[in-house]
Amino acid sequence: MRIRDIYLIGIASASFFMSYFSRLAWSIVSTYSTLRPTIIEDSVVFSLFFVGYVAVQVPAGLISDRVNPKYIVMVSLIGLAVSSAVSGIADAMWIEYVASLFMGLSAGWIYPATVKLLTINFGGPELPIAMGYYSIAWPLSIVLAGAVLPEVCVALGWRWSYYLIALASVIIALLYMPIGAEYHGNNAHGSLNLRLLRNRDVIVVSLSGFLFFMSYWAITLYAYKYFLSIGLSDYVAGLAYSLLALLGVPSTLIAGYIIRRLGVKGTLWIFEAIYGVLTMMLAVVTREIPLMILASLMGGFIRFVITPANSTAVSRIGREMAGSVTGLANLFWQLSGTVAPAAASLILTRMNYQALWIIMGIIIMLSAVMYQLMLKVR
Repeated sequence: MRIRDIYLIGIASASFFMSYFSRLAWSIVSTYSTLRPTIIEDSVVFSLFFVGYVAVQVPAGLISDRVNPKYIVMVSLIGLAVSSAVSGIADAMWIEYVASLFMGLSAGWIYPATVKLLTINFGGPELPIAMGYYSIAWPLSIVLAGAVLPEVCVALGWRWSYYLIALASVIIALLYMPIGAEYHGNNAHGSLNLRLLRNRDVIVVSLSGFLFFMSYWAITLYAYKYFLSIGLSDYVAGLAYSLLALLGVPSTLIAGYIIRRLGVKGTLWIFEAIYGVLTMMLAVVTREIPLMILASLMGGFIRFVITPANSTAVSRIGREMAGSVTGLANLFWQLSGTVAPAAASLILTRMNYQALWIIMGIIIMLSAVMYQLMLKVR
């Protein structure tokens, strides 16, 4: 790859990283917050982020097809910086609610715009490779959340977690400025093609993704608290949380090559089925070392091959309308984030963590089976 291509993938991935790191922060920071949120208040903060995130998916996709997506990402990162700073200075839960909503409204533009940016600059066999490198942001955000945020909260205070997110967002936004006209791409014109709503592959990717991500967010948002509840120390719980994604860093880097060999559909159903089984095993594996091994497997060459496979699927369904297809599919994927906290808290208040992991594992396996219904995406 050329230097400018590496630079483009790097800043797109960094932007994607911030959109996930910002939403993960509360799952750890809330434990240290002086506002002392309840389980219900925790769920409200999570859900409001996703309400905002989901609300902008379709317009984000449409606008990404019409204008240079670099400007969309820059504005989104600035909005993320402002809302993160507000979350840091909040002295009441209602301010956290408002800040979380606007954080989601800002972060929601990043994924459709960055996928569009990559789609207009890479094609053929290069595209899944680019998506693999780009998608390293997801596991890396979980790794750094578990490794860094507890230390920041203990050493500097929980508010500094959000101040650092704000600073990083501004810096990444400025890194887009050197990108010139060569990255403008052949942007599509027109409005949302309603045929996308009847496209079988779009429907399958959207609904299967909804089921998978609903379960995945329940795991991500509540795993740290679960690890603490079974007696792990803050440090060990943070380490176990990081292991849920740590080995996903190398697996994401080679994901493009796996997708080229197995195909998009084959990759999705095989890796999701395995991940569903591993999720259910969380219910019975509670000893420290076996739990860390399980977390490593979940975050190894399993979970984070799925993300670039999904990104490649939506980019192949409609290359000229990659932004619109991505926005539409991601609307359903992220809508799961508004459902997951409520569903998880309902299960936890009426049953326990073991029931949560078993139910979520079954839902993931159902999602894996649904991917077999795709027609044109292979």
